[in-house]
Amino acid sequence: MASRLFRDAIDYSRVRVHGRRYMPFQPKNCCMTPNGSMYFHRSCFLPDYTRGDPPAVHWFMHELAHVWQHQLGYAVRLRGAVRLGLSYDYDLAPGKTLADFNMEAQGDLLADYFTLKHLRSPAAMRQRRYAGSLVLYETVLAGFLADPSSTANLPCDVGRCLLRLHQARQA
Repeated sequence: MASRLFRDAIDYSRVRVHGRRYMPFQPKNCCMTPNGSMYFHRSCFLPDYTRGDPPAVHWFMHELAHVWQHQLGYAVRLRGAVRLGLSYDYDLAPGKTLADFNMEAQGDLLADYFTLKHLRSPAAMRQRRYAGSLVLYETVLAGFLADPSSTANLPCDVGRCLLRLHQARQA
């Protein structure tokens, strides 16, 4: 299921989906994906998200976007700890790319696109106002859809700056 969106940009053999909290204070009905693994609170854990209803699949794809970000080197844990400016909302417009959105908005944008394109379930989308906008999604996501492995798709914010700093230190 995930490869329909992320293709080979994720090393799926490294992905773990846990039915336990990541942190002791993690609330019910919450998932945290700070380190390439998903930690669904046991109250909302499913043993197989491919068999879930469209809202569950949407949620799984949102969290998988954080796995993708993490595996490409984005500082998901650090950026998640500093939550300033992390709205889940996004505004689609011609000329925008996936990189124009913060990590949470990217998660919802990708999950909404997947839900619309592959599940054909606009009722499960978070931004239902774009339910009739598949072409606009594909315009905004053109760079990602062409090459989901490119770090150019990551958010243009502090997390990406930290990635560049880390890469420069290793060079």
